[in-house]
Amino acid sequence: MNRRSTLKQSDKEFIAFANDFYTQVNDHQINWKLDAERVKKLEMHTRLATNAYIANNTPSTRNHLTSVEKKLTFGELKHFLSLFIDALEGNEEVTDENLADMHLRPRTQPAHKPLPVPTEAPLLRFSQQHDEITVYVTRSEQGQPAHGVQLKPYHGFKLRWKFEEEADWHVEISTRLHHTIFFDAKDETRRVTISAAWINPRLQEGPWAPSIGMVVG
Repeated sequence: MNRRSTLKQSDKEFIAFANDFYTQVNDHQINWKLDAERVKKLEMHTRLATNAYIANNTPSTRNHLTSVEKKLTFGELKHFLSLFIDALEGNEEVTDENLADMHLRPRTQPAHKPLPVPTEAPLLRFSQQHDEITVYVTRSEQGQPAHGVQLKPYHGFKLRWKFEEEADWHVEISTRLHHTIFFDAKDETRRVTISAAWINPRLQEGPWAPSIGMVVG
């Protein structure tokens, strides 16, 4: 959890986090070599904020003054916690595992492994309108189109097409789940062959879908 989300939780979630934070700090203050006076101040701010929260959250005691007191003590606790978290992150005795146990973000984030080369071919479907052919790609579930498909884990797809009499492919890349090929009016009635393959962010392609022939127009 990052710093902003930690300190911007609901009152109930925040006070629970603050009390758990203090408990762990108090339990580890010796082996983490923490300043005893700072730990006492953390306990004081946490206790005052907790008492104010309880008073303002209890129908029989809630009033304008308890609301003001809760807002004041929460603000002071959040400010003190922010400084205390900074100190913990700079304390070599506090490990990344300790920070994670306190629901704080570790200092070092795990490296993201690059997405591998796709191992499956997309399923294709088409729609035609005048001199346009729109190619739609989807993943398969046991040979059938998957519902609610998203691009993940792929970056997009590579589309290749050529007229029947051509030797070279025209290649286009889309980071969406569909792509439209635009033809000239003079291309009507020409036969075109189309195929597609998933790509990862490095534009490495997976297996190509079986080529499909269509007539333009």
